[in-house]
Amino acid sequence: MTYILVCYSAYLVIIVLLTVWVARTLFRNGKVFLIDIFHGNEELARAVNNLLLVGFYLINKGIY
Repeated sequence: MTYILVCYSAYLVIIVLLTVWVARTLFRNGKVFLIDIFHGNEELARAVNNLLLVGFYLINKGIY
């Protein structure tokens, strides 16, 4: 029983850290592409990037 708890806890920690790392990487690097898509409108690109970040976290939270 203890072994299973340790394994699930380790899995949860690894998945959370991996999700945060991927989200930050996509958020940081995606801004350039969004600015290009929205023809230089940085305010709109930032807003859409924030919405995509929240959506990414919500989708990944649903998997847990």
